Amino acid sequence: MHKLAVFSTGDDKLVRSILDCDNKKVKIKVIVTNLPCSSLAETAEDYDIDLKCFDQRRYESRIAHEKDIIRFLKKEKIDRIIFAHYMRLVTKYFVDRYKDKIINVHPSLLPDFKGANGYKDAFDAGVSESGCTIHYVDEGLDTGEIILQKAVRRLDNDSFDTFKDKIHAIECTAIQAVVEGM
Repeated sequence: MHKLAVFSTGDDKLVRSILDCDNKKVKIKVIVTNLPCSSLAETAEDYDIDLKCFDQRRYESRIAHEKDIIRFLKKEKIDRIIFAHYMRLVTKYFVDRYKDKIINVHPSLLPDFKGANGYKDAFDAGVSESGCTIHYVDEGLDTGEIILQKAVRRLDNDSFDTFKDKIHAIECTAIQAVVEGM
């Protein structure tokens, strides 16, 4: 059985979609965040799952922050990680310890619109189609091997919010498909 940690900076809807997955070979043990977040605390309570905050502002360096997280993950025997809008780049040090065991949910059809603003960058570019990408995390910025992509059409009357909501909805179904297939 895989023991999974879900990392998020505060997207409780995406985290909830992962927690709703039905795969008897996966046990989601903990939600990890890098900043205190009341919505994630409520989600953890609703699902009776632990929430662990490693507030990045309390560490002297990125490596010190990651070493503390890794110690915790090892203690909890976590062998898989999902980044569900975890808004923090991890270093090679972190990636090497979970090589090919970290997956990320990204709000665009990679390789287009890498980085933290995938929804907005796609919308501002006026694309007729965007979507989400589930991919492995490597040392680069959204460069890991793609696992799954799902697309949505942008309609002429879509506002930024309706466009973002459509992408977010398929992010939730895409990550569920990946977790249920683990």
